[in-house]
Amino acid sequence: MRLSTLVPGPATPAPGAGGGRRSFHGLVAVAGVGFGLTAPFTALLVVGLGARPEWAAYVVASMGLSLLLVDAFGTRFVPRLDSRIALAVSMLVFGIGSLLSAATTDWVVVGLARVLQGFGGALFMGGGVQAAVRLARAHERGGAIGSFNAAWFAGIATGPLGGGLVVALRPGVDGLRLLFGVCAAVNLLGAAAAWAFAPRLRSASRPRLGLPRGLGVRGARAWSALVLSGTGQALRSGLAMTIIPLLGEQLGMAWVPLGVALFALALTDVAVMHFGARFTDRRGRFAPLALALGWGVLATVALTLVAGPTGFTLGALAAGVTVGATWVIPAAMTVDLAPDPEAGLAAYRIASDVGMLAGGLLAGIGIAVGGLHGALWSTAGLLALALVLLLPVGETRRPVPSPSATAPTGTVPPDTPSPEDRMPLPDIDGFAVIAAAQDITLVPDRLAQAHATHTAYHPDLQRLRALPLPYIEPVTEPATATAWIANGGRS
Repeated sequence: MRLSTLVPGPATPAPGAGGGRRSFHGLVAVAGVGFGLTAPFTALLVVGLGARPEWAAYVVASMGLSLLLVDAFGTRFVPRLDSRIALAVSMLVFGIGSLLSAATTDWVVVGLARVLQGFGGALFMGGGVQAAVRLARAHERGGAIGSFNAAWFAGIATGPLGGGLVVALRPGVDGLRLLFGVCAAVNLLGAAAAWAFAPRLRSASRPRLGLPRGLGVRGARAWSALVLSGTGQALRSGLAMTIIPLLGEQLGMAWVPLGVALFALALTDVAVMHFGARFTDRRGRFAPLALALGWGVLATVALTLVAGPTGFTLGALAAGVTVGATWVIPAAMTVDLAPDPEAGLAAYRIASDVGMLAGGLLAGIGIAVGGLHGALWSTAGLLALALVLLLPVGETRRPVPSPSATAPTGTVPPDTPSPEDRMPLPDIDGFAVIAAAQDITLVPDRLAQAHATHTAYHPDLQRLRALPLPYIEPVTEPATATAWIANGGRS
């Protein structure tokens, strides 16, 4: 069991409260704006500075190197950082990388800056996703991941449109370099805002560098879910951020129409992440992901047939559905199958980093061998293989208990849990959220003691709730329960 707690800062709403979640998601959206301005234009800058298209794919994927390094050695470091530090430093590092890209005329420097930006992205994703999950109940983790990603990508969605408008101000590669300069300014301002306003969500365990221990990946289903998680990141890196932007440039689209098309992709991406993840919490994950993968096969094949801006925009809009679904649903599946949410998310992040590298590598090879159309056909094949891989994983959503529909009106059947019973015994992270929501601040030792006491008494509380007590006159709680216990458990 991991000992961790969420301690609100003096001016921060208690974690778990609606205001605290809104402020957290607001800052996540600001970070998304800073990260998203240049995301779909990186490959175009690399090509504009003289590199071949396949090398642009490798540069886009190079961020996966730093992401993998941090996620491999920082699984017990990044999630335990104060969220204010994680958010502020991530945007600061990302902004410095953007500034380097704006100042250089060598595409190799852009690649090195991209690796630097990966450290900022790893800080943000590792710390931010962990905080989002800790603020959610056990049966709402898919929605928490989806809401976090949706808030981030709601900011990122402004990038293609805003970026297209900025690039249009100056012709050629100078407009792209100007865009990276604007991106650097937004990130530096965002870092200052995060330092000033981010909620403080700390772990009681000391951050430690080192290889992950006990990620809990056991069995074919869990490993297949991780491969699907990597496939989702490969699609984002190879298809959404490389192949589709380069295809738009190949079609001769101007900057603003290209930005509009990429904005359309981002809109469906964000919408599916936000609403789709919550839908899968209620209805299951297998069928939505299977439909999204099949839809992706059709969308990528359709992109090979487009010949103008309208068809390209519609194809990008359709591809966004699959890009969004394969980002959040496999993540929720991984957490479902993991014995511990923190370990499951750490495994998911590592799988995603490998997927980013593999996606760029495969996209580059596909472009080098068969051009952009060959890369699109390869992507369709990858989606078909993912659909086959999904079959042995099956449904992973954990059922949520519900009252019996056959119970007489006004009665509760013996096997029906009360509203309190429907909440499972919380782990120490959930217990810390409950305490913080009631403005109770506990040092780590006291928190561990309180959680151990609650755990020890939980079976007795369950038995007490199951016993029928004959209330024959108005009573005031907790006097009746106290008297019943004092009477030796006799009514």
